[in-house]
Amino acid sequence: MAIAHSNLSQQPLESMATEKSKSLTTLVKLFSIDMAAAASSSFAVSPMIAIVDRSIIENTNGKTPLVQGLKQGFAAFVASPHRFITTRQFRLVFAIYFSTYMTANVIDTTSEFYQREPTETAAAKFVGTTAVNMTACIIKDRAFTRMFGTVASKPLPLFSYLLFASRDSLTILSSFNAPPIVSKYIQTEGILNSSKMSDTIAQLACPAVMQFISTPLHLLGLDLYNNSNSSSGQRLSLIRREYVKSVLARVARIAPAFGIGGVGNNYVRSYRQQFLPNP
Repeated sequence: MAIAHSNLSQQPLESMATEKSKSLTTLVKLFSIDMAAAASSSFAVSPMIAIVDRSIIENTNGKTPLVQGLKQGFAAFVASPHRFITTRQFRLVFAIYFSTYMTANVIDTTSEFYQREPTETAAAKFVGTTAVNMTACIIKDRAFTRMFGTVASKPLPLFSYLLFASRDSLTILSSFNAPPIVSKYIQTEGILNSSKMSDTIAQLACPAVMQFISTPLHLLGLDLYNNSNSSSGQRLSLIRREYVKSVLARVARIAPAFGIGGVGNNYVRSYRQQFLPNP
């Protein structure tokens, strides 16, 4: 009888171990899809972003006019794409978007798998993704500013770091947190009934619109590095002069980064549904 009782008591433990193993296996599958989504989306959008970022920096510091810089960048990419993707500027940009998408994807997947509240997920995603994106962007901005600047390499001013951090927080907010809210509003107001179409429009529009607010932060951060002795009036004049074309360039940049890239990322991640628990 003692042996029989022992066997019965072990069965729940064995069942729990099996369920835990299945859960772990399922999470690995989900995270693998997340990684594939992040990698493919980032690889697709990084060439254009790297070219635009360099062109904006060289236009702001007077090294190369914006249109000329864009032409040169795209010509180099088209002529030798295999060489371009081995350059440091491509690797830095790819690292930003892969780490950002991967962080957001993992937080989303973990929350959905364990059926957390949407508000908890939104808060965790904003904090986690902002921290990762901000760190990666600052590393990239510091490298790009030194690589493509017109002055001798020097430390990036603290205020430039703060401006870039604010810019990146706004970008993350508009790219990951705002689209679901805007999409729901579009459907609630009867503007569009298709949830898929609403999601796509919101994902494309929100990051682009935010560039009208964040571009001055970007330009000021660059100018503090390139022209440390400029007056406030000179900095304001620079922002006014470069605002329109820089906004357009950054909209063209952010559209693939978190717009098209976000749509592609969501499409690949849609294959996770078969592994997620039923609500």
